Amino acid sequence: MFRATGVLLVVGTSADVQKEWQDFKMTHGRTYNGANEEQKRFGIFKDNYDIISRTNAAKLSYTLGVNQFSDMTADEVAASYTGLKPASTWSDLPHLGTHLYSGKPLADSVDWTTNGAVTPVKNQGQCGSCWSFSTTGALEGAWKIAGNPLTSFSEQQFVDCDKVDSGCSGGLMDNGFKFAEANAICTEDSYPYKARSGACEASSCTVGLPKGDVTGYKDVSKDDEQALMEAVSQQPLSIAIEADKTAFQSYRSGILSSTCGSSLDHGVLLVGYGTENGQDYWKVKNSWGTTYGEDGYVRMLRGKGGAGECGLLSGPPSYPVVSGSKLMAPTDVQKEWQDFKLSHGKTYNGADEEQKRFGIFKDNYDFISKTNAAKLSYTLGINQFSDMTADEVATSYTGLKPASTWSDLSHLGTHQYSGKALAASVDWTTKGAVTAVKNQGQCGSCWSFSTTGALEGAWKIAGNPLTSFSEQQFVDCDKVDSGCSGGLMDNGFKFAESNAICTEDSYPYKARAGACEASSCTVGLAKGDVTGYKDVSKDDEQALMEAVSQQPVSIAIEADKMAFQSYRSGILSSTCGSSLDHGVLLVGYGTEDGQDYWKVKNSWGTTYGEDGYVRLLRGKGGAGECGLLSGPPSYPVVSASTLISV
Repeated sequence: MFRATGVLLVVGTSADVQKEWQDFKMTHGRTYNGANEEQKRFGIFKDNYDIISRTNAAKLSYTLGVNQFSDMTADEVAASYTGLKPASTWSDLPHLGTHLYSGKPLADSVDWTTNGAVTPVKNQGQCGSCWSFSTTGALEGAWKIAGNPLTSFSEQQFVDCDKVDSGCSGGLMDNGFKFAEANAICTEDSYPYKARSGACEASSCTVGLPKGDVTGYKDVSKDDEQALMEAVSQQPLSIAIEADKTAFQSYRSGILSSTCGSSLDHGVLLVGYGTENGQDYWKVKNSWGTTYGEDGYVRMLRGKGGAGECGLLSGPPSYPVVSGSKLMAPTDVQKEWQDFKLSHGKTYNGADEEQKRFGIFKDNYDFISKTNAAKLSYTLGINQFSDMTADEVATSYTGLKPASTWSDLSHLGTHQYSGKALAASVDWTTKGAVTAVKNQGQCGSCWSFSTTGALEGAWKIAGNPLTSFSEQQFVDCDKVDSGCSGGLMDNGFKFAESNAICTEDSYPYKARAGACEASSCTVGLAKGDVTGYKDVSKDDEQALMEAVSQQPVSIAIEADKMAFQSYRSGILSSTCGSSLDHGVLLVGYGTEDGQDYWKVKNSWGTTYGEDGYVRLLRGKGGAGECGLLSGPPSYPVVSASTLISV
């Protein structure tokens, strides 16, 4: 039950306005600096009174009322009673992933005020310190949910002691959380709020939140209502809104559905959601005292779409993680996490690092679960990359530096589709022209694996025994490329043109660069046997089908997307872009259940995908799935090649 705060108005007379003005001054203790100032303030009051009266006469889903701001313009309120300086809200803390909607059923309603995780409404006063109240509110909820007593933390400490922010002149939650990461946070009782900046007095306070217990943050998928509902089901969230409109500032009760914009200027706390009389809402704790709105809270329309009411979906919303948080992991995720660590021999450098990796794992787990629930043509699964972000995987496990892929070798022409009938399917893995799947490890040497794969196929098809060639030789001895820091197939093939290539057995892979040891190896491919290359007509599916009917083909793809990295089986048809960063080997094509695919050998070991292979959608057009048609694709030619058409 919300008590009435402020005065509910309907359209009235001039006498009504005068009476309300006198009541307002008495209720809020207003005095002014002379008759001119009072006349000015009365004019503003009357304008606000008229807006309130007209709005309430319209019988909307909410009501407005006279409150402490009614003698101020909207801009004056925003200047003194907000204070957010928007930016990437927690950018300086460890990012523990983005909260994506898992696809699981959502509760009909959530209210952390009834579950003991929200302290009483506070009042920032005429001080632009909303950022500090949003910071403490999120910390208070996370601390309580982690299994600790509900504790009110000190906003005044942030105003006085956080020298990155500007106290009453505004600040950011990201800076507040960085401060909380590096400093013990005082209790409200021992360091009370003054609504003005002063000297830092934290040295004599009572600690409520120990230094180091803030370990990172998660943001919530931007403009995603279901993701925000799921996130606030776990804990209260910091959100940013636009609060400089009269409808927000004069809000009294109900579900605010006025268009209040998305120019974010005010940090507040999302504490839940629900439905009233068929209308969905978000429940938000403000920092303007209990005379504002519904005992200090405002309910805002849920379901508006886009940035949401007052921009609340667009910040993006975020929440901190404190050590020992119990709501980070449902039981099934915890079990998968333990299995993952055991299966892949994962250990971490301390509790903070493990917590960070678990956060990333949970994001990947949620993405995998949501994707598989959609019953697509492919499935994703936990693999060796599941505790890494997509960018981390791309940095360490790809390594292509795109260019005209073989530009320094003799160009023997472009393979264009001849118009001849194409085979229904091709698979060089069943014809003895593909060696076993290899693993580049945490070394950006994909280019060397694509190089050896193409050479191995061409050498076999030329009438020689299938031989596994040494990637380590390329990593160590090819000084044009950069070993584990990336390279190009063109440079690899130029190296193979000028040098004998060692067998894998005599020069095994180490996943790190070292001194060249080729002088003592067993030669598998003689110097001079690589005579040139052909590229394949770019973005031409039929030309590539014909080319791979002759031999395995080196291709470049974009591999920095989560769907590719978590691929387990089926025909991948996710949009994974065409910003080429990974060299792989095309070994064939086919059709399954009416869906056409390309078969690709990766260099991430047999725990990836279908025993180390990935099937990519064929028939997409343009650059093709993951950009595979756009490199352009290429293949080497070796001497005495008697290429066998399938």
